[in-house]
Amino acid sequence: MEDAPVKINLKIPKTPDEILDYIHQVIAALQEKVTLKDATVRNIKLILIELVTNSIKHSKDEEALIELSFSHPTLTIEKVDRGLQIEFTGDSHKIPFVDVNKTVMVNFSEQKRQHIKILDKYQFKFLDAYKEGISIEFMPEHFGLYIITLASDSFVYQHDPKLQENRFIVNINLKP
Repeated sequence: MEDAPVKINLKIPKTPDEILDYIHQVIAALQEKVTLKDATVRNIKLILIELVTNSIKHSKDEEALIELSFSHPTLTIEKVDRGLQIEFTGDSHKIPFVDVNKTVMVNFSEQKRQHIKILDKYQFKFLDAYKEGISIEFMPEHFGLYIITLASDSFVYQHDPKLQENRFIVNINLKP
């Protein structure tokens, strides 16, 4: 693995038919720069599929992209798009948040719940209920975001209301 920071920026495809080729292109570009274990490649593929699917489904941004950066030992995968912020339903907490540094349950719909840790007014971290010791009764049903949570070491969402920009920031520790 290289010690110098590595950056790869690739525009997100606009249709589901392009996802597989895109994932192969990203993995190939990354493997030219960094040695990856098979299990790590699998996790990166899962993360990329979910981020790209999320973008195709929810973002109308023609310039949406995924930025990969590697600075030993951390790989960061960041999806950047312009659009509406994540919305929660019912009596869930709302962005901008008030209860900074608090772990809360939010609702994406009546059936889709997720634990998050509020980092600041416009940023939160998705939590893995198992790692956080949260009862299995409260496991989320919003599987795309939960898959990213499980396949990564850290998954953070950030919204910039001035730029109308969303960032999904995923970190993976690549220590051998």
